[in-house]
Amino acid sequence: MRKKLIYLSIIFFILLIIGCSFAMNNWRIRDAILEYKHDRTYRNKAVTTKAQIDKVYAKFEQINYSKLEEDYLEYTKSDTKKYKPLVSNLKYVKVKRKDLNKYIVGRYRVKDFICKDKFYKQCVINKSDVVTCALDKRIFYKTLELQQELEKQGYNKSGFVIRNGHRHPRYNEQIGGAKKSRHIKGEAVDISIRDINKDGKSDKKDKDIVLDILEKKVIGNEGGLGLYPGTQSVHYDVRGVRARWNSY
Repeated sequence: MRKKLIYLSIIFFILLIIGCSFAMNNWRIRDAILEYKHDRTYRNKAVTTKAQIDKVYAKFEQINYSKLEEDYLEYTKSDTKKYKPLVSNLKYVKVKRKDLNKYIVGRYRVKDFICKDKFYKQCVINKSDVVTCALDKRIFYKTLELQQELEKQGYNKSGFVIRNGHRHPRYNEQIGGAKKSRHIKGEAVDISIRDINKDGKSDKKDKDIVLDILEKKVIGNEGGLGLYPGTQSVHYDVRGVRARWNSY
């Protein structure tokens, strides 16, 4: 009986080690752990002003295209003839692991606007210290303006989920994005609409509220809106000129 208990204890210990090893190398689990630890360590207050956005953004190291690592350029296809003209004038940022879970606008985190590619996964499982990406500060401003107007009109200002922010060329291709997508420049966001009008459900009424605010109060003639009828998805960007479309 004693030997059996010893054997079972050894097996349990081995399984525990394997389980811990799996957890530490699974990026989704590590991502959740980092978020939990961050919120336990810091008083993560909602970002409610553009000055606060500026303060968070100022923590990121900014670099030019010419300073990007060769591994990044090659993997993301940013050095190809097809994409270099599109990205060579961008300002990139390096986001440290400890900053990924900071709120950047409202209670939306920096990581919500970053594509979950191999570089992001390497960072959260502690194989690198930073994630390189293009994040145009104006898109945070517009997201804040959307939240402020929703709140002003008595709606749920957090009734949407950030689905996509920056997408480098390779990642954009993988998900079937437009060839010159504004996501590549970090100038766009895709959101999923939830219960905006606080009636306990998510439907066309909620989406229409968001689209109306984006059209009349936030984006107007300063950018693009992807309307995507029949879905709860909305795209908005800060391209500087008016653009509207229905299909993905």
